[in-house]
Amino acid sequence: MKKTLSFAALLIFISGYSRAQNADEIVAKHIAAIGGDMWARVEAVKSEAKISADGAPGMSIVMNMVTMRDKSMRMDVSVMGMTQTTVLNGNAGWSTNPFMNQMDPEPLTADQVSMMKDMTDVDGTLVGYKAKGYTLEYVGKEDVDGTEAIKIKVNKGGKRSEYSFIDPATYYEIKNVRVEEVDGKETETATIYSNFRRQDGIVFPFTMQQADPTMGSSTVTVTSIALNPLIDPKVFSMPTK
Repeated sequence: MKKTLSFAALLIFISGYSRAQNADEIVAKHIAAIGGDMWARVEAVKSEAKISADGAPGMSIVMNMVTMRDKSMRMDVSVMGMTQTTVLNGNAGWSTNPFMNQMDPEPLTADQVSMMKDMTDVDGTLVGYKAKGYTLEYVGKEDVDGTEAIKIKVNKGGKRSEYSFIDPATYYEIKNVRVEEVDGKETETATIYSNFRRQDGIVFPFTMQQADPTMGSSTVTVTSIALNPLIDPKVFSMPTK
């Protein structure tokens, strides 16, 4: 009986190890497909995009974003002559929201800062995931708009996880689902990636369809990306009221 149990335990261990190895191998192919070691050279990114939102049909929405690796991020969203600004600067952040009559900058909450730290990770969740302390699980396969995508769970620690859906033909990530807790509430945000283009040896999705529980559905179309531009650190400082 003990031998039977030991053999069963061994099978479970081998099965789990095999799935982990499979996930690591899949993500290694994904990283190679989108630029591999080229990502290590990226210290800053500047991008511009247009946004079409279901909640604001026909409106011209423009987003400008600058990011410094593992340090700071600033996102300005402009529409109807007003600009909403959200900034992360080290372990703190601030925002303005004229659409909600918040004209003066206000500090972000601790949970908001924690959630936004991922936005300073210029190479994304999967590149260098081991050094970031993340672990992978192979979940199986799932249909993503007609593609039988490989589904990988990324355990990020705490109450944060992601599900990455990878196209087995290109090994590009075509969908991502983030699950995390913000201000005591669990949120789930899904993004579909498409229109992949190579910029300075690195592959980026230039179209992102997002389903956010707080902001609704929207499509982000990137119009330009610049790698390692000069960025004045002052743009991340919180203005005095």
